[in-house]
Amino acid sequence: MQADSEPKDMQKHILNVMSDGQIRLAVVGNVDAGKSTLIGTLCHSKLDDGNGSNRLLVSKFKHEIESGRTSTITTHLMAFEESGKTLVPPKSVGRYAESYVASHAYDRTAAFIDLAGHERYFKTTIQGLSRGMADFALVLVNASQSLTYMTIHHLSLCHMCGMPVIVVITKIDAAPPDVLQHTRKKISEALRSPEIGKKPYAVRNEADIETVADKTHALAPMFEISCVTGENLDLLRKLIHVLPKRRLHSKKMDRPFEFLIEEVFEGVTGVGTVLSGFVNAGCASKGETVYIGPLKDGTYMKTVAKSIHVAQTLVDEVWSGHAACIAVSLSKTQRRMLSRKGMIMQKEPITPAAVGFTAEICLARGDSVTMVAQQTQTTMHILHLKQTCRLEEFEVIDLRGTVEPPITTGVEQKRQLKPATVLRPGQRARAKFSFLQGPQYVRQGMRVILREGLVRGIGIIKDVEIRTSTEEV
Repeated sequence: MQADSEPKDMQKHILNVMSDGQIRLAVVGNVDAGKSTLIGTLCHSKLDDGNGSNRLLVSKFKHEIESGRTSTITTHLMAFEESGKTLVPPKSVGRYAESYVASHAYDRTAAFIDLAGHERYFKTTIQGLSRGMADFALVLVNASQSLTYMTIHHLSLCHMCGMPVIVVITKIDAAPPDVLQHTRKKISEALRSPEIGKKPYAVRNEADIETVADKTHALAPMFEISCVTGENLDLLRKLIHVLPKRRLHSKKMDRPFEFLIEEVFEGVTGVGTVLSGFVNAGCASKGETVYIGPLKDGTYMKTVAKSIHVAQTLVDEVWSGHAACIAVSLSKTQRRMLSRKGMIMQKEPITPAAVGFTAEICLARGDSVTMVAQQTQTTMHILHLKQTCRLEEFEVIDLRGTVEPPITTGVEQKRQLKPATVLRPGQRARAKFSFLQGPQYVRQGMRVILREGLVRGIGIIKDVEIRTSTEEV
């Protein structure tokens, strides 16, 4: 009996440290800021050689290794020992040692979401921030390049998503003192700007870590590090270890099971079809009947969860807060239906697919792009979902969410009495959108990101439009 209980206890430990005990950090910044190098240095506790040796520890694709530029969304795991030091997996466990790291972690793990920095892959970065469920964002700045165009966009995007930022100035060993001072000045100006409104706080010792750990809503911690010399890396590790978890997934345990499907792997040897994603609410067990959808006609297909893996470990159950892989039993016809992006898995298809939604949105300032009712089509990022939507109608609102009354005097009277048709940068509105590629799963409270090249705005879904049975399919 004792031998049987040990695997169960290990399962429970892994599930705990990968949900309530895990903090998720999105790593963003301009190209060549050293994002992958920093992740490799932190996860493996190994200094870089100055030529990107630690970057090779986390790069997964041949074109990324050859070019040195990340173009995909990848997640890398770091764990802490009881003393607070980084747990270093031995070489014998191989390159991807998530199972070892999760099983030997004391009570805390950190998941780094490595995102692209090049402007060509900015839409991939937006998708990673939208679906990554990150608690905090590490914004990396090359000490020799100062603040770039893309870094400002990354800062603004994280702020619009309500994500506290931690600024990390990298490669300080190669930056002249005057250039480093100029970089500090530009970053401080960007953080203090009205668009972000954060107070920069330089972290130089452990006392500073205690000060900023629970004040990231108002302060923006700033680190100056070098992955070659190791300067201030220990301070960054300690802050990651003590940061409070911002997303409390345990509060969503009572909600219906909601598994956001991000990737589909077909023909896995000895397994079949595997769905990779994030458990956003509820719980599920191996062998339970589940429903996958919505399909193009808005229906769900029935299947069985054959097995579940968390951190490369076979487990019997999964709950809110887990990044998991679920193997399902599907027929050949059903497998062809999985080519659709943005689907979810539920225990019961209790949530009908939506053909549109109403959201309170705010357009970003500074862009010259306007939105016209019945004409504008924009890409919407809603958690793991990405689809083109059309703006059907809107009404301008104020900061309290009430409709702005029209002007009844002056030369603008006739224009204001007419229904608004153009939404301009900086305005807030309650807008109605419709999906152009079939019904999708959305619900109230989901955050939406409007993208048209760059980020054009952000909002919250307030109402969902469900197609009735009498409507034409």
